[in-house]
Amino acid sequence: MAEDKKAAGHMSGHERHQPPEGGKGARKRAPDQDVLPGILGKQLRAAYSELLNAPIPDQFTELIKRLEGKELAGQRAKSEKPDPEESDR
Repeated sequence: MAEDKKAAGHMSGHERHQPPEGGKGARKRAPDQDVLPGILGKQLRAAYSELLNAPIPDQFTELIKRLEGKELAGQRAKSEKPDPEESDR
């Protein structure tokens, strides 16, 4: 049955959109498509640069300072604890 549909010119959506491989019916890429990756790359770099240069909200700055303070306090507490291996000697 499926072979009958193909023979009659009915193709599924997936088959219709497949470019022909080589030969007379093969399409070449349009010149405009060749420049698209470069254009998109420039736009993405510009957007990313803008994001990196945006000011950090005050709430985030405060949160970072609190986290750094807790991290430093944890490191100090670790260094002040006696080493169990040294107390055995």
